[in-house]
Amino acid sequence: MGLEGRMVLYRGALKSCNYRCGYCPFSKHPQSERELLKDKEQWIRFCKSLGDRGKRLGIGAVMVVPYGEALIHPWYWEGLGRLARHEFMDAVGAQTNLSFEAKESLALYEGVGGRRQKLRLWATFHPQMTTAEEFAEKCTKLWEAGVHISVGTVGAAENRQAIKELRERLPEQIYLWINKMDGMGRQYTKEEIEEFERVDPYFRRELGRVPASCGACRDRLFVEGDGTLRRCNISRPLPGNWYGPWEHVFGRDHREDAAKDGCGRKVCTCYLAYGGREDVMNRILFGNYPLFRIPRRPKAAFLDIDGLLVPEGETGVPERLAADIRRLAADGCKMFFATSLPYREASKKCRHLWGLFWGGVFAGGAHILLKSDKEEREQFFFLKERVVWELKQRQREGHFRFLVYRDEHGGKIYKITLIRSKHQGWKEREGNKDGIRYFTEGNCLQIVDERACKAEGVKVICRWLGIAPAEAVAAGDSREDEGMMELCR
Repeated sequence: MGLEGRMVLYRGALKSCNYRCGYCPFSKHPQSERELLKDKEQWIRFCKSLGDRGKRLGIGAVMVVPYGEALIHPWYWEGLGRLARHEFMDAVGAQTNLSFEAKESLALYEGVGGRRQKLRLWATFHPQMTTAEEFAEKCTKLWEAGVHISVGTVGAAENRQAIKELRERLPEQIYLWINKMDGMGRQYTKEEIEEFERVDPYFRRELGRVPASCGACRDRLFVEGDGTLRRCNISRPLPGNWYGPWEHVFGRDHREDAAKDGCGRKVCTCYLAYGGREDVMNRILFGNYPLFRIPRRPKAAFLDIDGLLVPEGETGVPERLAADIRRLAADGCKMFFATSLPYREASKKCRHLWGLFWGGVFAGGAHILLKSDKEEREQFFFLKERVVWELKQRQREGHFRFLVYRDEHGGKIYKITLIRSKHQGWKEREGNKDGIRYFTEGNCLQIVDERACKAEGVKVICRWLGIAPAEAVAAGDSREDEGMMELCR
């Protein structure tokens, strides 16, 4: 995916809650002072260790996902505050029922140096324990105080009215998302799905089957109070311990090592499992740390085609991904392609979604297009004709054939592709020489003007739109995409 953000989830010894929901075992277990002291000591130890080595490991976020309610205990606020002091930490937060006293809790957090802009709360609505009016008021006060917050609730059919009321009372900027209810004993009806979708436009993402994939979970960890490591809350333990040797697990290519560190699951059945995967739409919709479920709301999106919109082995955009793109476009995000493919080839691969896109960065940045009902703007970076002549002289000895792409209006060359047989290929290379830039893609060597790249194309389109690149998002899966993704962070 390429959008970076290593995240750690933490769950300590806490197994108690101040709510009394009938279905929840933690409401029935009042913890002793000794048990609470153990939880406090575990949390303090974890925070210190994360503070000591988090920067070196590239960890940017931590979220507490307790069995029960953690934020009624002051040590959690103090620990989150101390972690938020570190420059390398982008976000700290917790899943919570919001039963804490906000003013006192924020004072604890900021009293140890916590920065409010880094705080993230995943607030869970329990209709059995609070009203929509009361809960919305708490959420609104936190949001007005500068706290980033999202609201989640279980999609129980009998709670539809309360959930609808909550959506009506919440500020528009606070996202209310609905988690699929397990154990319902039946499928949702068409009417229920449509009703929940009117509250949460991404509710259908909850209904699909998500096959487990170790390769999608390389940059996250789930840490238990005793240091046990997992990829997520439902996976099998990983080798090592947080307080011992374990650092090899970050960055390992689990696509090749799945047999050794496989999660042991066939399907990601829990939001904490599938919500944190390196999934293109997870990061585009919800930022570098999607488990907080706080929408990014970009003004524009730049998406690579091969390997991203059209995964390897597919002939088109998968429907689950296409549905997310339609929803994102409907929410006002201007969609653009960012691909090494020329315009016509790109249109063939994405023909079913073509009408949603406003143009893009084509041919590795050599062709830039903005197209709307009101205007059309276009820019090329052209190559000199002598480049073709030079290639023809070397064609036989170089064992390649080549394609030349020309501007349809003026006939000028903007891209050349040299093709070799797959068994011969090209050595991995990328660089500039004599006014041209060349880069490899499989058995193709692409040649464009030295000024042409995806990052430059994104800059041009953002300038035409009158937005900053930071207000856009970019995603891809190759070295060619790194520049534009860094630009849009």
